[in-house]
Amino acid sequence: MNDIEQLLNTLPRIYTPLNQNEGTGIPNPHVFNIENSQLKNEFSTSFHNLEPSIVQDLLKEVPKLKEWPYFSGEEEYDHMEFIRGIDMIKEEFELPDRLVTARFKTLFTKSAHRWYLKLRQAHEHQSWTWWKTQIINKWANDSWRFKVEKSFESAKFHADKDKALPWFFQKKDILTELYPDMSEFMIHRKILRQCGGDSEHAVKSKTTEQSSAEDIINILEEVTTRTKIGSSRVNLIKRFNTPCKDSVDKNPKENSNNFKYKYEDTVRE
Repeated sequence: MNDIEQLLNTLPRIYTPLNQNEGTGIPNPHVFNIENSQLKNEFSTSFHNLEPSIVQDLLKEVPKLKEWPYFSGEEEYDHMEFIRGIDMIKEEFELPDRLVTARFKTLFTKSAHRWYLKLRQAHEHQSWTWWKTQIINKWANDSWRFKVEKSFESAKFHADKDKALPWFFQKKDILTELYPDMSEFMIHRKILRQCGGDSEHAVKSKTTEQSSAEDIINILEEVTTRTKIGSSRVNLIKRFNTPCKDSVDKNPKENSNNFKYKYEDTVRE
């Protein structure tokens, strides 16, 4: 009996003891039925150089399908999240490509599902690297990059409504995708420019070129929560206490109008 035949005979026994409904005709949704799965051939190809006991341990650790990232192709950044998620699982559990790509029929949903079926029919089995390239070419094209760059530049940090940690890492993920060769220091500096004025200056004054993303986030949280720098209330007070040039002594009514316009500008921000 060769390695492949031995593996195929071993794999069903891995899951048989777990199936409490065996013999009743009732499928167990928590059991992966290798005998009836299209992955049977995938296992035979991917693991033919491994001992059955190693395969058994590997399969026990693989996350359930519902714990894998799904990809619809209809959200602005979901292709980035999908690629990162698959890369992480593949690396963490040292999974062969065929075990990963065989799940795509389920993991791809909506528009991405139709796209996947068309490419799968045309190109048959391909590596995860190949699929990753196709996803990037389709969803991270020049039009997407231009739109994301414009969105990045216009999305400023607002201490009143933005939480530092998710805001910072979302911006970092975008810049890493757009500029893969940009240094981490320059990425952090580019993100801090989106904080604007006092917040940017306060954080920069407390960080160095060696500061990590976590260091910067902690400082940004401290600056915005303790000093309230970057909040609309502080900006309003600051603007109110800074009179317009040549308007203070000439016309009190005009001063009042100036404050009104400043207040409206602050609200819109």
